[in-house]
Amino acid sequence: MSEINSLSDITSSGLCIGCGICESIVGKKNIKISMTEKGRLEPQEISPLSDENFNKIKKVCPGVIVEGLPKNEINQGSKFDLIWGYYHSLFYSWSTDTKIRFQSSTGGLLNGLSLYLLESKIVDFILHTGTDPLKPMRSISKYSYDKNELLSSGSCSRYGPTSPLDKFHEALNLNQPFAFVGKPCDISAIRQLSKIDEKVNKFCKYLLTLVCGGFGEFTKSQEFIEGFNVKEEELEIFRYRGNGNPGKMYIKTHSGKEYDKDYNSFWGEESTWRVPFRCKICPDAIGESADIAALDTWPGGSPKEEDEGFNAAIARTQKGLELLNSAVDSGYIKKGDNLSIDEINDFQPHQVKKKQAVFARHCGMKKNDLPTIETKGLRIKKLYNMNDKKFNINEEEGIIKRVDKI
Repeated sequence: MSEINSLSDITSSGLCIGCGICESIVGKKNIKISMTEKGRLEPQEISPLSDENFNKIKKVCPGVIVEGLPKNEINQGSKFDLIWGYYHSLFYSWSTDTKIRFQSSTGGLLNGLSLYLLESKIVDFILHTGTDPLKPMRSISKYSYDKNELLSSGSCSRYGPTSPLDKFHEALNLNQPFAFVGKPCDISAIRQLSKIDEKVNKFCKYLLTLVCGGFGEFTKSQEFIEGFNVKEEELEIFRYRGNGNPGKMYIKTHSGKEYDKDYNSFWGEESTWRVPFRCKICPDAIGESADIAALDTWPGGSPKEEDEGFNAAIARTQKGLELLNSAVDSGYIKKGDNLSIDEINDFQPHQVKKKQAVFARHCGMKKNDLPTIETKGLRIKKLYNMNDKKFNINEEEGIIKRVDKI
């Protein structure tokens, strides 16, 4: 099977990331996103999809198609790098709000920008991911209309499965300006949707993302709490990181028991992350189609100790650059030193390797007669051609070995 002819073709081939855009398009009466035994969020057909609805899903699903920055967002002021794509500026940044900076995963850039957008009345609400208040190990999509809602939502990095787009059409139908904060694959779906739905660009004013290393399947989180003999229903707080940079993996039970684990001891070894297959073949984990992307700034790619919290900000569009500058001028964001591409490469070596490797991984999919992601404007074939031949062969064979684990 090399073609995608049904929703199950997407899920069974490991292409689904659980973003929820399919549910948003056709409604919960037709599709419901639910947790699988493997700890992934995937769509389940409640009633058979019409050809029209399935074709709508195929046009936007980030398991089917992912593209780079739209051509109309690239202008004479844009800079370019073969790995990192188009951008206007790179610099250190962090929230000037000490509470946001401390609680957030890194420097609080995305929360700081979200707060600026709300309090300056540029948007009415932020659509983002937060902690499920009833099941804190799980995540939900939510609207935040003010600072209290934003900061009380546990919106720092949610390393588990999320469906940030399950409410996206509901948000559009409110006919109010809003900003979206999510993963690069979520941003890709929104960009594709904007081609067939004029309401997207009319009401979704900003697309903000993080440079993404993938997320751990839900079983990874379950393994963590089981190590302390804690059950999910006992949890009052579940935090992946934050309260420092990087902060600790932390839980608190209803009875007041607390447990934590250092960031590197839980996330330091990439082979133990247990990320979905879709993350392993991701052609854009660096947020190429967003207005702004935020990333960690750890030399060598991992933290050596706690610090105050610093993001690198990548302004990819003119609109994103103007937002950053306005937030700085208004005192919401602190702008630090400018950064070079070489420094970004040092902060994110795993992203550099993934970008170089992903086309070979797609080739491995095709050789197994499995469909893979259609890409455009992401330069992955050009990078493949520049690689050492042995590197490409190893990556292709490596993904073939993982196919059985889809």
